[in-house]
Amino acid sequence: MTRRLQILKSVVLAGIVSTAGTAWAEEITVSSWGGFFEETLKEVIYPGFTAETGIEVRSIAQPVDEAWITQIINAARANTTPADLVLMSTAALARGQSIGLWATLDGEAMPNTSNLKDGFIKSGDDGGVYAVGAMNWYTTFVTNTDFTSDAPESWAELWENDWDGKLGIISLPNSGLLEAAAVTFFGGYEIMETREGLETLIAKVAELKPEIRLWYRDEGQFQQGIETGEFSAGLYYHDVTTFSSYDGNPVLSTFPKEGGILGEAYWVVPRDSDKTESAELFINYMSRPEIQAELSRTLGVAPVARRDTMDLTDEEFAGVGSEIEPIRIQFEIHLREGDWLSDKYLEMITD
Repeated sequence: MTRRLQILKSVVLAGIVSTAGTAWAEEITVSSWGGFFEETLKEVIYPGFTAETGIEVRSIAQPVDEAWITQIINAARANTTPADLVLMSTAALARGQSIGLWATLDGEAMPNTSNLKDGFIKSGDDGGVYAVGAMNWYTTFVTNTDFTSDAPESWAELWENDWDGKLGIISLPNSGLLEAAAVTFFGGYEIMETREGLETLIAKVAELKPEIRLWYRDEGQFQQGIETGEFSAGLYYHDVTTFSSYDGNPVLSTFPKEGGILGEAYWVVPRDSDKTESAELFINYMSRPEIQAELSRTLGVAPVARRDTMDLTDEEFAGVGSEIEPIRIQFEIHLREGDWLSDKYLEMITD
């Protein structure tokens, strides 16, 4: 996950009481996306947990989700795990749950999860909790303000406006563009339940092709292009675009009335970890409103805690999120349709 974020160097929390004499594990291994992201968690967020519980956090960087989940699967075959807690986006989360890769957690041991927004505690068919929301980010309708100073009001404008043949669009079928089309033009996600409906959505996306200059995977390439005017508009990260505008670049991130496209990350415990109780303490700590607010300030991610539980200012919150109901990527459908959907989407792009 390539994200150009900023850090506010600050103490984590005041008034933390050390309880180093606890009976829980003395160390847990926690993985997260690498680089600045992992370094910030390690230096700014995790020390408060250790001070409060006496549990040291061994922080490691994980590769992209597909490579990481493959490593976890391979380790599970030997009844081991590379980490006691891992950060997973929704697609990898669903894949792992489908093969029984995650441990069941005790919801009562994590009372702070009551601060989270609806939908961020995942339970299996047996009612057991297997994942808890960690953080969000948004993909939004991004425009170059030198091309147009008017903020788009709807995703429909992606199809309706003249973009001078300079749109930049993510090339993956699970970018959220199919869902945005479903919500904007077809009344919701129900159309995605059949292959016929998915083909209708792919055809709708194909209508954009005359305006598309680049189908991109390289996020940095799009960011540079939207800042320089190579692209007039496209889909990109809200937080990164907002920070770029603070730097004086002519870019604007807009949440259309249908909502921004929500990216979600969850904490999960691989089933072969023997430190589930310590992991529950960690998740409970990370679910606190003050920690959620600190993640937003230091990493630029959107919180999963309800806004009314946090002390984020209006400006701070606007920099990372929105109160508009989001567009949610239907990962269960993407997982179910898998190769068929990828092939159809690629065929549309290359035809």
